[in-house]
Amino acid sequence: MKLMSLNCPNCNAPVKQVAEGKFYCANCDSSFLADYDPEDVEYQKVRTAAEIHRQQMNLAQSGMAAQSRRAKDSFKIKMIVIAAVLVFFLIIGIPTMIFSLQMAKSSREASEQQQREREARREVEEKQREEQRRQEQEAREAAEEAERQAKLASYRLTPEEITGDVFFVENANQTILGQLWDNTNLFYTNWVWNEAPEYITSYFLTAKDERERDQNILLSIYKIHWDKEYEDRTEHYVMYDGACLYNISRNEDGTIHSDYAPHQMTYNSEIVANQFLSGYSDYDQLIRQEIYGNAEYDYIELTMPDAQPDPDTFEKRVYEK
Repeated sequence: MKLMSLNCPNCNAPVKQVAEGKFYCANCDSSFLADYDPEDVEYQKVRTAAEIHRQQMNLAQSGMAAQSRRAKDSFKIKMIVIAAVLVFFLIIGIPTMIFSLQMAKSSREASEQQQREREARREVEEKQREEQRRQEQEAREAAEEAERQAKLASYRLTPEEITGDVFFVENANQTILGQLWDNTNLFYTNWVWNEAPEYITSYFLTAKDERERDQNILLSIYKIHWDKEYEDRTEHYVMYDGACLYNISRNEDGTIHSDYAPHQMTYNSEIVANQFLSGYSDYDQLIRQEIYGNAEYDYIELTMPDAQPDPDTFEKRVYEK
């Protein structure tokens, strides 16, 4: 390559390159084109290729730099976003979470308080119901006790009250005699009464346990004469028997009541452990066993008025087989 002067060939003033291969002289206002020889052309090609390579390298470097910048920018953006999220979380998220936790705690405490109040109300209501049930039970028990006491009062009798009721005494005596006649087991045709029963005494038995007061008993004891008749002789026998009336009590009008209908036998009671037929051959044994030996009852001896049957109206009674 030849070295060429960079002065203006007209005025020898310095020229200025304004483009590739173009020059301009500011002094004389002349323009020039470079005259390239083959070597210059080759040089220019190499230079152009080098320039292109340099530009490509620059472009690659620029791309890498841009990519690096984009990566850095992306990282910065991510960091900014993360920072913004952190700032948002710190400024808004944490207070919101704290507020939510406080609200949840308040709601839970309010729910627990409501539950405690409901349980307290239920407990109060249950106590009220229990108190009501207790009062109702006490009222029932009081009514039952009052009824029981009223009933017991009707069984708290004295001998004077029993013997003072003329109607009761008359019908009790007739009923007891009817029991004696029907319960003396003269079951053979040759066994007959030969005298009217002989009244001895009566006892009023009262249960010691007031819950059993409805078992008040009036027991009248008689001496009974009867004969066993044979063709060539008659044998005479004596025994002691009693008849009972149960549930002796006082009516509301003050009269005496028992479990029988007037002039009728309603309860048929023989004295147990009979030694002879349906009675006792030993009077003392009857008293010891039926009166003194009855530990569940208190007893009072009394005399029933008109308990002795009229001998003139008594007729021999024969058991018809």
